[in-house]
Amino acid sequence: MQYGIEQIMPLTQQKHYTVGYHDLAHQHYEICEYAVDAYEAIKDAKEDVPTLQEHPLFIDYCLKEE
Repeated sequence: MQYGIEQIMPLTQQKHYTVGYHDLAHQHYEICEYAVDAYEAIKDAKEDVPTLQEHPLFIDYCLKEE
């Protein structure tokens, strides 16, 4: 079942990820996402940050937080 842009899942299945990215001026930013895996975290970050929709190669990393 989908609600909005993210699928509702039990928190035990989701992990905390930090997605790092930059803009045209090379300013560094981070966004935190809860997701099942890194691929989904990056996908969610692209939905949440309009710049990443237009420039997906601006993503520098995706780290799973412990």
